[in-house]
Amino acid sequence: MQYIQNNYITVGYGLKRSYGGNQMASASSTMREVGCGVIAALDLLLYLCRFHSDSACEFFAEAAEDGCIDEKEYDELAQRLSKRFFPMIPKLGINGLMLAAGLNRFFRHYRLPYRAGWGFGSGKLFAEIEDMLARDIPVILSVGPNFPLFWQKHELSFYASRADGSFYRACGIKAHYVTVTGIDAQRLQISSWGRAYYIDRGEYMDYIRRRSGSIVSNIVKIRETKNGT
Repeated sequence: MQYIQNNYITVGYGLKRSYGGNQMASASSTMREVGCGVIAALDLLLYLCRFHSDSACEFFAEAAEDGCIDEKEYDELAQRLSKRFFPMIPKLGINGLMLAAGLNRFFRHYRLPYRAGWGFGSGKLFAEIEDMLARDIPVILSVGPNFPLFWQKHELSFYASRADGSFYRACGIKAHYVTVTGIDAQRLQISSWGRAYYIDRGEYMDYIRRRSGSIVSNIVKIRETKNGT
């Protein structure tokens, strides 16, 4: 089993504390509709800024402190990040190549020692996820659209856990970004809509093969560089 090494990003929505950001709480209708990629990018960058000593930057200011972020402050960060680095296409959002390119613009601008790329092929997908988590880097993963038949409605199941450790199907989704925070032999632990869910590894691979494709269902790979240039 492999998990990130620090507490994941927490946002305070009223009296509730989230597991990662929740696009549905945004004041922006575009963010609510297609902002999952921006939220995944924000959580990743904020995590790096908080817990990697070489990744602090002025973009986050007080939000870089370890602790729960106020929902208004979080939403303002998401909208600023989208405006400067991750412009969303109305009704469509942002694709994997655009997401990786936006991360690289951020890394270059703030001279952070990382480079991002969109994954192609799925043969080493889980090994790459495990490697990134071992380096304490959360992993942005796409549950892509049905491809090339975009109009079809096949979905991937998300599971939630019960107090006794068992799992139940919570919802189904397609064309959505999540953040992977843990992996074991059977499941991925993810953050989506401010909650912790789980994806069955076999079901995800089956979804790629039968319903989507590794071009649109994949991960953002991040590697360290020697410097921020």
